Amino acid sequence: MRVTVEFAWRSIGSLRHEDGRLRFPEVPEAPGIYRFDLGDRVYIGETDRLRRRFQHYRTPGVRQATNLRLNASMLQLLAETNAIEVSTVTEAGVEIDGTLVPLDLRQKFARLLVENAALTAALSVGQQVENL
Repeated sequence: MRVTVEFAWRSIGSLRHEDGRLRFPEVPEAPGIYRFDLGDRVYIGETDRLRRRFQHYRTPGVRQATNLRLNASMLQLLAETNAIEVSTVTEAGVEIDGTLVPLDLRQKFARLLVENAALTAALSVGQQVENL
């Protein structure tokens, strides 16, 4: 069996900061995969609601260790370079033995498949991945 995951990153703009808070570009309230280009590294994640997930990075709760860590890291990077690009995937497919099947990214297993393919692709070209 041959399985190929097919997706394309779509740039949605740059992350910026105002008054010490992260400001994300407009993003749909859709399920998907996202990538933050953090200069010498990337962070790749998945969520059932992109807009809500970005809000959690913007205003992390006290028990959200990953959100707190990324919020601080992104604010520091923006203060130094002002350059964090944000990309998303909201449509993807999987080719199984030559037949392309659309993935329903509302399903967690489908998002995890694309997220792991994206992480593997980033590592295969020598990118440092923040979430490892």
